[in-house]
Parts: sequence; C-alpha cells; structure tokens
Amino acid sequence: MDIASWLRSLGLEQYEQAFRDNALDSDVLPTLTDEHLKELGLSLGHRLRLLKAIAALRTIAAAQPPTEAPPLTSAMRGERRQVTVLFADLVGYTALSNQLDAEEVHELLGSFFACADRIVEEHEGHIDKHIGDCVMAVFGAPIAHGNDAERAVRAALAIRDAMPELSARLGRPISVHVGVAGGQVLASGIGSVRHREYTVTGDTVNLASRLTDAAGSGEILISESVQRALAERLDCVEAGTLAVKGFVEPVRAWRLLGLRPSSAGERPPLVGRQSDLRHFMAALSTCRETGRGQAIYIRGERA
Repeated sequence: MDIASWLRSLGLEQYEQAFRDNALDSDVLPTLTDEHLKELGLSLGHRLRLLKAIAALRTIAAAQPPTEAPPLTSAMRGERRQVTVLFADLVGYTALSNQLDAEEVHELLGSFFACADRIVEEHEGHIDKHIGDCVMAVFGAPIAHGNDAERAVRAALAIRDAMPELSARLGRPISVHVGVAGGQVLASGIGSVRHREYTVTGDTVNLASRLTDAAGSGEILISESVQRALAERLDCVEAGTLAVKGFVEPVRAWRLLGLRPSSAGERPPLVGRQSDLRHFMAALSTCRETGRGQAIYIRGERA
C-alpha cells in the first residue's frame, strides 16, 4: 500500500514527511497506537481519524482468506533416486576453532568450502548443504549421468589431494576425512511454502555420514555398493565392518587409495547373446523412429 496516497485520501497529507522520516510503511501501519501518533505530533482529532482508518485496515485484512500454498511439483513431493552421496569433513575443526579467532575460523571455512564446492561442481555433483565444517554433495540427483559413483570417487580423491595446497595457502595444516556411499534415496524439496531446498534423505545419507566419522585423517571410506560398482578400477583395501544406526547388520567399508584409468579393452564381451543383440538393434531402430528412449536391462555371468 502507498502510505502517501492513503494519507492524502484521509486529508492528512501534511504528515507524509513525518511518516517517511520515521520509516513507517504498510507493514508497521497496523501496529501504530495513540502513543505513537502523539510522538509524531498529531493533534487529537487527527489521531482519532488515523486510528479509525487503521482499525478499518485490520478488519479488511482479517476478512481476507489465507493465501493458498502453491501446488506441489513432483520434485517437492519427492522421488526415489539411485545416487552416490559424499561427505567431506575437516579434521580437528573443534580444536582449530578454539585456537583461532572468529575471523580466522571464517576464512578457514570459507577457503575449504570454496575448494570442495568447486571440485564437486567440476565433477557435476550437487552441493546439498554445508553442515558446520562438513560438505555434503550428491551425485545422481537432481541430474543423473550414468557414472555418478565414479564422479563421486574422483571428487573425493580430488578434495583429499587439494588439502596440501590449501594448507600452504592458509599457513596451517588442513586435512579432511571423506565418506562415500551409494544407494537409493528420496529426493525432494524440503521446507515450507516460503522456503524450500532440494535435498536427499535416506539410509544412504546416514551411511555416508557414518563412513566419514569412521575415516581417519586424509582417509576416504567407501561403501560396499560403491566398491562393487567400480571394483575393477579401484585401488582400495577392506577396512572392516561398521555398526551403523538404522542398519540391522554391520556394513562393510573400504579404504579408497586411488582410481585406475578405464580401458575399453577391459570390458567383457557379450558371448552367445545374438538374440539379445538383435533385440537391442530393434529397440534402437524404434527409438530413432519414435523419438522416445527405452531402458533395457541385461544380466549374465562374466566371460
């Protein structure tokens, strides 16, 4: 509402400057009392006229129906997605924060987040949130690439390897411990009508967080599902089992050391699958004709 026009409609335009000088706008107008108007220097008659007009505004506002929430989109309602979740957490942050003043802590966190976020984005992951001194990233939602486990592993290795340079720049030793887990999550917009954020929830998130807690300084722990997905290319060692809240059985963890380059020649060939190959070619032809994609799942023993 335009306060100046409202005052003019009441024949009280002489108080426009007083309202402007005191930052009285439409948001605070309904809260004005007789004492407030006295402080502005209004006469008794003008105060009564304004109070009557303000009461009328309150009545109109109370009679208006509440604003309806916008319809939920599919992303807000949630959808199940197969993703890989990464947590990267600073080592010894509590001790560092006790040693440093607020400005130094702010610089440290800002530098770490800038470094980790850049690496996640370079590998086309999604920064889900910052929790204290921890970065949570998701690979596979809201956009899936088909090799999201590999992207997450590469990002984890890059974050770990970036710490020496960050330490040199900050003038103090900085290290991280990282957890990476793969599995199904519920991806949705979480929050209220006024504010929603896209995030993922589920056991996979919990597992990635627990793996991070269990990892030592400079270590990357991955879940068994991630290890299986990239088994032939991972340089890793088994790290034993962990008791994780929400999981009935202890879960196996693997300590990631590196990732070997892929080679097209290492891929196992399709043996005795001529009928399947003909089916694939027919499906491909149909996709080209209709402009619609298909998903085909093939399963079998390795040659």
